[in-house]
Amino acid sequence: MTFRRERISALREGALAAAPLLVGMVPFGIVVGLAMVSAGLTQAQAVAMSVLVFAGSAQLAVLPLLIAKAPLWVMYATTVIVNLRYVIYSAVLAPYFEHLSRPWRVLLSYITVDGIFALYVGRYKPDHANPHKHWYYLGASLLMWIGWQLASWIGIFAGALIPKEWSLEFASTLGLIALVMPLLFDRAVVWGALAAGGVSLVAAKLPLNLGLLAAIAAGVAVGLAVARFSPPKGEGG
Repeated sequence: MTFRRERISALREGALAAAPLLVGMVPFGIVVGLAMVSAGLTQAQAVAMSVLVFAGSAQLAVLPLLIAKAPLWVMYATTVIVNLRYVIYSAVLAPYFEHLSRPWRVLLSYITVDGIFALYVGRYKPDHANPHKHWYYLGASLLMWIGWQLASWIGIFAGALIPKEWSLEFASTLGLIALVMPLLFDRAVVWGALAAGGVSLVAAKLPLNLGLLAAIAAGVAVGLAVARFSPPKGEGG
């Protein structure tokens, strides 16, 4: 009984810790939901994409390609590149979850989002003694999943009723900035983000959303180079 209470407590604690992230995520979800319908998807298709893909940045990146009738391989390549960061997340989270069963690992990988990754890694170390820390992760991620689905559905079914004066696009941009900031935890990530931002501005007018791909490639390359060649913390000033 005590074991069960500890799990529920960790689940609730994770959800409460993640709640502030909804402020930025909800307007972003509404914008993505509206964008899916505006791109020509039916409401049922948009709901399915929201549930199955569950990756707002990838969804937004693919929609302009869908409208432009880009080749399928370009859409696949765009989705893969936009989501490359999850390979890094997986490598970081592996020591935390490697002892869990396969169903647990599949579930946690599906509901992983940027903000919760940063929140969790900042709170726990892989060797932390708490045996219920994956329940904390589950509670935080489930709250974000539910919030994302509800926000997306608002955009899908009622987005056209939202006044343009509310400037949800701007609000969602601010929300994304708030989600990204906790991830800027070291020199390589900061330089990678700066490189990606600079290239995105220069290449903004490239067709088929190729500017986004170029920005991501530049960010990853610079981040890896800085991580490879910069001295460890505490050395070289």
